Amino acid sequence: MYIQNQAFSNEETLIEQLFDFEIGEATAAIKSMIDSIHNDVLNDTAYQEYRSSLTDEDEIMELDDDERRLRLAEQLMKMYNSFLVEKNQLFGVKDHKNTLLFTVDLY
Repeated sequence: MYIQNQAFSNEETLIEQLFDFEIGEATAAIKSMIDSIHNDVLNDTAYQEYRSSLTDEDEIMELDDDERRLRLAEQLMKMYNSFLVEKNQLFGVKDHKNTLLFTVDLY
């Protein structure tokens, strides 16, 4: 994990930042989105069939984490024009307004 101040607008960087900020605290809105995504994944028949074909527990856990992170990134990309990491916080940016998504205390 390496959190540095930066602005970006691509999904790949967002996914990397979501991975880093998972150790932090999500806002209520993000927590709600994560809960909804969790339920969607549980009800996704195709995903659950693929998941049940795996036997390695570590691989299953990684698949679950990656799928949820990818779905969250997709939703956030639809909501915001860009993203900003500043002072150990992740913001979504739209119409020049910063919306706090995650914060992490590194100390």
